[in-house]
Amino acid sequence: MNHSLRKYGEKDYKREYLKDIFGILYLPLSFVYMEILAKLQIFGKAVDDKFKYLLFLSMAMGFFLSIAAMLLPGRPRRIFYRVTLAVLAVWFSFHVSYHNNFHTFFSWNSLGQAKDVTQFWKEAIVAAAGVWYVILAFFVPLIIICVIGNLLVPDALERNILYAGIACTAFVSLYLPMLVYINFTKGNSDVYTPYYYYTYLQNDLDTSFEYYGIINATRLDMKQLIFGAPIEEIDISDLKEAENHIAKDDEPEQKEYGWNTMEIDFDKAAQSAKSDQLKSMDQYFKNVQPTRKNEYTGYFEGKNLIFITLEGFSDKVIDPEFTPILYKMSTEGFVFKNFYNTVWGGSTGTGEYTNITGNFYGNSSCLVKSADTSQPFVLANQFKKLGYKTVGYHNNSYTYYGRDKSHPNFGYKWKAIGNGLKLTSNCWPRSDKEMAEATVDDYVGQNQPFHAYYMSVSGHANYTFSGNMMSTRHKKDVPERLRKNAEDVYAYYACQYEVELMLEVLVNKLEEAGELDNTVFAMTADHYPYALSDEGLSILYGLPQGGIRKNFDLYRNGFILWSSSMTEPVVVDSPCSAIDILPTISNLFGLEYDSRLIMGSDILADSEHFALLKVSGWSWVSTQGEYRAASKTFIPSVNCTLTESERDDYINRMNKIIKAKTTYSPQMLNKDYYGHIMKFVNK
Repeated sequence: MNHSLRKYGEKDYKREYLKDIFGILYLPLSFVYMEILAKLQIFGKAVDDKFKYLLFLSMAMGFFLSIAAMLLPGRPRRIFYRVTLAVLAVWFSFHVSYHNNFHTFFSWNSLGQAKDVTQFWKEAIVAAAGVWYVILAFFVPLIIICVIGNLLVPDALERNILYAGIACTAFVSLYLPMLVYINFTKGNSDVYTPYYYYTYLQNDLDTSFEYYGIINATRLDMKQLIFGAPIEEIDISDLKEAENHIAKDDEPEQKEYGWNTMEIDFDKAAQSAKSDQLKSMDQYFKNVQPTRKNEYTGYFEGKNLIFITLEGFSDKVIDPEFTPILYKMSTEGFVFKNFYNTVWGGSTGTGEYTNITGNFYGNSSCLVKSADTSQPFVLANQFKKLGYKTVGYHNNSYTYYGRDKSHPNFGYKWKAIGNGLKLTSNCWPRSDKEMAEATVDDYVGQNQPFHAYYMSVSGHANYTFSGNMMSTRHKKDVPERLRKNAEDVYAYYACQYEVELMLEVLVNKLEEAGELDNTVFAMTADHYPYALSDEGLSILYGLPQGGIRKNFDLYRNGFILWSSSMTEPVVVDSPCSAIDILPTISNLFGLEYDSRLIMGSDILADSEHFALLKVSGWSWVSTQGEYRAASKTFIPSVNCTLTESERDDYINRMNKIIKAKTTYSPQMLNKDYYGHIMKFVNK
């Protein structure tokens, strides 16, 4: 007779038996319960075509921990349940709060940024408060086990090998068939498969979480952090064919400007590559379609450049009366009608990295990681070779995101709060205007061409009159007609007014020094103002509130590229995004670079352009139309020239090109590809 019968007698046998069975099921059921809650909160829908992966794998992980529980005696077993459920409740709460704040998922690869992120504790509290009801619900399984656990969890004193075996059988029965099925999808004709999101989750962390849930995606993320992330093998010949089809055919009458390429011995590089991954990248870049030089090559050659990454900026605040300088710059320079700012996989760190390098990365560790890599094509390093003074500024902590290491490596003499930049006001956030006033004399009027870079902070969340001192400072500066919006939109207009004031300082100083006509301004955001509520975004952008964060138009933004020397605006209709900034500016200034080695492309080149969007997967916008990755649907544009029979082939080719970029762009950093390939440039 087992222990339950000895202790309680024959009549309690069934009750103890049911407790044992429930004890095996409690963790798997709790796991599924939490995963469903999280998916509902984050994605708005729990049961979809991806649900089976989440269900089977989260149940499997629950049974896996049940094995450990059944191998423990009664009291330690109950403690094990409570600790496990408490840790899970906290972890799920953290993920949902993090997503509510940044609208992307936390990755263990970003762990090194934890010290910096704690500076935004107020924003973290607001984010958690916004989902308090979900956080409370995550603790329900723990509350149940604490209150009536003795009625649910077996309290036998000895370990139960039989039930541990049952839990083990359930784990194997769920996990192995699902793993086989996931691996089976590798051979699908679809470019993005469940196998892709399971194996290469860093290429698209958000979709991997949507497929496999927080528990399993976290497990895979930790595994790749410890053992390294695999790199997908790309069929280079297939990709080359796709690139050749997408590229525009040469027109016979087209003027030959040459190519933005360098003479690189890719074959020799591949032969000396120290890893298969580097060799694969050599083969890939050798076959990438380069971009041509064009009528705008060298258009700004010899001029100064002020490049600003604007915190949380949206061009919706630009108004001829409220922001006249911004309005002038956005309408009288290069006017990019279809420019997009997506969220690449983090917050400001990833957006800034993309703006500076023309490549993209999946989490905010990219800046600090870049400090140990070669960065030959970033603007400061290029301009330094030409004798320019290159300076960079930020009105927040100089170490934030590791900028004290990354930005000097980019070529900037870096100055921020804590290493030389002192502002009049000490508040949160600090003033962009004051930053301009404190720094402009460093480079203007120094009898030397210059490139100055700014990372602003005045437009940072929270967008309230109590949480953003710039909003409070400029509350009365916002025109009455713009104050009728929701309070967070009103506060957003107010804090973004600092951009106008910053530009006023810079323009006036340049005019006084006689350098305005000889200076180019380039500006764009790091990301859209995701801290605004859905209602606030709907008001600001004029979009329907439902599903607004999946609406492509939310990611439309301004890329301002202007010089007062321009006699008329140049309107550009081609779809483009932040990865295209570096090659476009490089071509305009006549800098030497290889267009094959940057994920973006010169927007002004005569080739097929597209905007890459990380919206529920890797989506894109081209002149032919929009591709929505989540639903795998293509919406033709009014300018679409494709027949019905041509569309599937076009979509497949585009997805192959984009898949290659999402595969290799992170490896530019992880493998220090520039450090490898630049040794094989024939000078």
